[in-house]
Amino acid sequence: MILAMHIATHLLTGSFIVSIVLMRKEISFKEKVVLLGLTSFLGIVPDLLGNRYVSPWSHSIIVMGLVMVPIVFLFRLLLKKYSYTQLYLCLAGSVLGHILVDYLGHGVHLVYPLSREAYTLPLIYLGDPTVWMPMLVGVMSFVLPVSLGRRRVLSSGCAVFLVLYLSLKLAMLMQLEQGLPRKFTLTPQAAIQVSPLGDNQVHKLSDFWKMGFDVIDSQRRVLGVLPVLGGEVRLDLNMIFAVKSDVVRSKTGKDGLEQVYRKLPAGDEASFEVMEESGEGPAGEIVARDREGNPRCFIYKDGTWVEEQRE
Repeated sequence: MILAMHIATHLLTGSFIVSIVLMRKEISFKEKVVLLGLTSFLGIVPDLLGNRYVSPWSHSIIVMGLVMVPIVFLFRLLLKKYSYTQLYLCLAGSVLGHILVDYLGHGVHLVYPLSREAYTLPLIYLGDPTVWMPMLVGVMSFVLPVSLGRRRVLSSGCAVFLVLYLSLKLAMLMQLEQGLPRKFTLTPQAAIQVSPLGDNQVHKLSDFWKMGFDVIDSQRRVLGVLPVLGGEVRLDLNMIFAVKSDVVRSKTGKDGLEQVYRKLPAGDEASFEVMEESGEGPAGEIVARDREGNPRCFIYKDGTWVEEQRE
């Protein structure tokens, strides 16, 4: 089901762009079907050109933007009633819209060959109905015999809704990235990763409206979830380690993105569940418990959590 909604998002992206670009034009039903079929197909073309790892150019706005220049010119010879600009916005926009959606959902080689880095702005889980439902409404208003005035209102309203929704997700991402260092005592080495919930975490509609976070520090690991529409932070994991270790960053993550992990020290290490945390910076203090349920107290000193021995 999730995979089907993922594909639907890509198919609808191209169709929705057509409904926005041509919402002021009177078009026959036959022409609408042709345009929507063509742009829906173009909306999945980047995935048909090969895996992102094997063909990084397939998800580059530079490469695909240039490739579409002559292709749109050829279609212009067949669809003469539309200007080249209108067709480029519709046809190339479908391909580039796919890349944009992937950029908001996972990593893409956005500006290949200028850079071989993978980039992402993780705001949505691909298949989010809050994204594809407004697009579907916009497309249906374009296909059905709706007056031009109502069509403009519906298409524009759907586009505004999508912009507001993505803006809300972006604000939540920034809030978490800036607020978590104030909520938890972290070292300068700490890495904070914020993203929509993953494949195994989305089970119901409200899960699409949540952002997950992963805090990786030299002696800490914190995993949690925050609802986009407001509410309490849910902590799924809050651990402190007895031994300090390096935080490693490498470009070996999923989709070629940066992977951050805590380098495991040699041998076994003790970890404790954080029960209570107070203070900030040099005044940081954590009360944790071991596997037997015994309390352990840690004090933050000079960038290191040191266990305080209490009688």
